[in-house]
Amino acid sequence: MNEPNKENQAETPELDKETSYEVIAIDNSVTELFDKELSLQKPKTKLLSYIPSFFTTASLPFKNIHKTVFVRRGSQGVKLTLSSPFNVPFGKYGRLLLSIFTTHAVLSKEKDAPVYMEFRSLADLLKEMQLPRQRGSAVREQLECFMNASFAFDQRVEERQAGYLFKDLYQDGNYPKKDVNVVIRSTGNIRFTEGIQFKEIEDGSAENKFGDFKIILSAEFARFCQQHAVPIDYTVYRDINSAVGKDLYAWLVFRNNGITNPVFIPKESLVDQFMPVTETANPNQRNVNYNRLIDMLAEIKTKYYPELNIDLDSNSLGITLFKSPTPVIKNDKRYALITSLI
Repeated sequence: MNEPNKENQAETPELDKETSYEVIAIDNSVTELFDKELSLQKPKTKLLSYIPSFFTTASLPFKNIHKTVFVRRGSQGVKLTLSSPFNVPFGKYGRLLLSIFTTHAVLSKEKDAPVYMEFRSLADLLKEMQLPRQRGSAVREQLECFMNASFAFDQRVEERQAGYLFKDLYQDGNYPKKDVNVVIRSTGNIRFTEGIQFKEIEDGSAENKFGDFKIILSAEFARFCQQHAVPIDYTVYRDINSAVGKDLYAWLVFRNNGITNPVFIPKESLVDQFMPVTETANPNQRNVNYNRLIDMLAEIKTKYYPELNIDLDSNSLGITLFKSPTPVIKNDKRYALITSLI
């Protein structure tokens, strides 16, 4: 351990053993201020929420693209297509709202059924999302984007498997005796909600009020979340300011669950998944995006996920993930569920 810098320390005078000291009573108001300061320094309760594992490999657009359809390709052969009759959900508040939806779906006692959510006011929804009132219009905008929105996924995975596993597909036992290449195609189309309703109160003032929010999550979305959800530290997820930073954090938590041996992620794959570059972009844009991702990964490691065991290759070839302590697990006693505070 490094020794304190003596030059920056005030000298402490030696106590004279023959000097008597008088105990002075401290005013109660001073004590109250001290207690209040200590209470402000107490660590806040960590909150647990969920996010669909599918959205850790491909997620919402980072910003408002002003379009009704958005396509993103993720890792593991995944393609995500978002659709909305108004505007697809986006940005950091869209991601937080998606996490709230997912958490309600996972915690629902009824399975394979719609999930009902109600909030008396926009302030109540913001309270559950742990956001200040000033973010009300941004959250309401995302809620409107989720109206009648859906997502479709298409996944193509190639595997090598033993030929005898498919002998039923061949006549007269003439199946391949060696390993064969198998392409697995999976698709699905899922509505986020069955309905969203809220009231806008026009009282003649400069700012209308909103209340009586009713959100019905679709049965297929609830089932999808109940089968494919990742627990995350919502406090961390909320505090990470950028949308791509939230995606990186959720992906790191998800990937850590399946790591046994070190996993190398090439530079190209990392950029294509999180900050893809268009064909018409400047040739150097891929390097710029990669460096931004490395900076964000370093920040996540330092500020939000110190247990993360990751090697950020200084040669710009890619990153290596190692098995790390899991920051949060299902039913983690260190955390309070986000919905328990409403």
